[in-house]
Amino acid sequence: MLEWMAQHAALWPAALLLVWGGLLALAEARWPRRPGTAQVRTRWPVNLGLYAAGAAVLASGLLQPLEQAALQLGSRLGAHGIAGLPWPDTAKIALGVLAIDAVQYLLHRLSHAVPLLWRLHQVHHADIAMDVSTSVRHHPLEVAVLLLLTLVACAALGVPVVSLLLYLALQVTHTVFCHANLALPPRLDAALRWIFVTPDMHRIHHSRIEAEGQRNFGMVLPWWDWLLRSYQAQPRTPHERMGLGLDDADPTRDLGWWGSLALPLKRLGSAADTARAPKHKPD
Repeated sequence: MLEWMAQHAALWPAALLLVWGGLLALAEARWPRRPGTAQVRTRWPVNLGLYAAGAAVLASGLLQPLEQAALQLGSRLGAHGIAGLPWPDTAKIALGVLAIDAVQYLLHRLSHAVPLLWRLHQVHHADIAMDVSTSVRHHPLEVAVLLLLTLVACAALGVPVVSLLLYLALQVTHTVFCHANLALPPRLDAALRWIFVTPDMHRIHHSRIEAEGQRNFGMVLPWWDWLLRSYQAQPRTPHERMGLGLDDADPTRDLGWWGSLALPLKRLGSAADTARAPKHKPD
């Protein structure tokens, strides 16, 4: 099974995303957290189009030389790592999954703190609503850059390949869930937050209020936000009325596909280069 997953790593995540995303789309239509979803007919084609562009970049093979270079660099940075520990395989695999999620948390924080990375990551936050389609709204260049950085970090830490495959399945499943416009019973939401980032928790990160956008960076596990004091339980404005998207953009106008692709360049050299992340201050 794991060998098949490794050989078809470009295929099964997309299939999983399609099936699981479709089920959650039906669920959020039946139990929405926020009444109505803004501009579905325009937003969904843009978000899915950005996903298709990123998938095309990965499937093209253009990144393969860079991926190999990233793995070699990572291996040189860490001669010994998790895979070499004298532990049972299950323990090393579990530790590897934890390590990958910690890396993803740190890269997410860097994407808000480093202007060059923020120019790309802001495309994700430019969505004027949040639903299952937001989970795949990423600039193709951000997809490529974060993949390479993740490979360097995982190789340096000696993360087992099995951990990478398991985390990929976990992240694909979870990212759609945590972006869903889905109303969970309060007790269920509170219970899930001990293990996973929930939609209500992640929605705060998409707030138009700058200080809230600097909270809840967790990708799958909420523990890093607790440990590094970036956790916020509830938004200032109730979830049903809180504003989503970039604080300096028109909250009623979607950028479109071309506008989203060009957003990092349009903001190049402007005051927005250091806008959101560097200005975020903890409450």
